[in-house]
Amino acid sequence: MNKKDNGYPYLSADRLSYIYKCGKCRAHIKKGSKACYRCRYEFTEGDVAQMIAEYRANYSKNWHVKVYFVLFMIFILVLLLGLN
Repeated sequence: MNKKDNGYPYLSADRLSYIYKCGKCRAHIKKGSKACYRCRYEFTEGDVAQMIAEYRANYSKNWHVKVYFVLFMIFILVLLLGLN
């Protein structure tokens, strides 16, 4: 295995590409994968549709986290610029 793909998505440098979860073992699945790396379950078209629906539901539910992060960064920048 190379350095970038070590088989464990939570250790990957590119974690944002793991946006779906396996319906059987709930492991994070890389977009476009045909089977789960952990349980070796091969995805059907129904499984793929369900993973996409779960991703969209979670994305719309967690949008506020990104807004809070941006506001926090703006606050830090204003604080740093105000101290100079």
